[in-house]
Amino acid sequence: MKLSYEKMVLLTDNFSESNCIGNFQFGKLYYAKIVYPGITAYFMVKKWEVPENCDYDPGDNDLRLMDEMILLRHEMFINHPGMLKLYGFCFDRGLIGAVYEFKPFDSLFNLIPKESKLPSVVRYLHLGKSSYYQPFVLHNLDAAHVVLDEDYNPKLCDFGCTSGGIFLNKKTYSGHNSRSCYGCIDIALCSTGDWSIKQDVFAFGVILLSLISKRVYTDEDSEAGAPFVFEWAFTEYEEALESKSDVKETEFSLVHKSLAAEDDFCTVDGHKITTLALECVNRDEDERPTMKQVVKSLLKLEIVKQNADFIGVNKVLNSFENGI
Repeated sequence: MKLSYEKMVLLTDNFSESNCIGNFQFGKLYYAKIVYPGITAYFMVKKWEVPENCDYDPGDNDLRLMDEMILLRHEMFINHPGMLKLYGFCFDRGLIGAVYEFKPFDSLFNLIPKESKLPSVVRYLHLGKSSYYQPFVLHNLDAAHVVLDEDYNPKLCDFGCTSGGIFLNKKTYSGHNSRSCYGCIDIALCSTGDWSIKQDVFAFGVILLSLISKRVYTDEDSEAGAPFVFEWAFTEYEEALESKSDVKETEFSLVHKSLAAEDDFCTVDGHKITTLALECVNRDEDERPTMKQVVKSLLKLEIVKQNADFIGVNKVLNSFENGI
């Protein structure tokens, strides 16, 4: 459905600051709604803008909108629980935007300092669904590109750099050489010009480190020259290695003390999830696990086993059997 500029203004209360969820790599996300007699319909709006922190060529955002419309309407994804449902789009009076049938709670990036099905979504994208389709590579997986509903179910909300899959001959946009997605992009791999699903694994590892340590990398950190989250994690590990020669046999953990203080926290889980995150950001991409292996490791955590019914582990296990 094509929406007018006026309709987008109405949905977001003229893109008010109070309705802004946050930034994504190429623009902003907004809470949106329409109030009808006796009922309120909730949406999420994505507004593409000229990015300040990455290279941009005129027309890049037009192509990103087009790619997203193709992707989210494709039979592989139209009913996938980890993908947003496209309601409409806007290409009017200079406004490039998309509207989703989704009631957002917040972005993962916003929730990290305050306080998972996400790896299953990435694993699905990495699966070659047939001999014809190659795996998708997101290229810009980031906590700011994951939104959650009120039940904390994650949805990927940006595909502006996605290649592979149904985009067989897609060329990388200038935004691929991005200076945003701070610390989530494997610079070493990007510098070679080669793209791999292991780059998404690296980005997921950074998100996992951020979640367990409650650390995010901000614009202020970038200006101050602060270490990326994965660099901080390696420093912590190396310092522990120097102080304890048998650190690999200890329960080394980067889990934040507030999380470790929870009644149902398991110390062994802290060590396991820290080790998994560090494996994901291994400097050698060949040593990183696949997303399928990541999901399997997460399913073995004690906290997951104890809350299997609540977090829908059986559904995830069924997805392994069905290749979803």
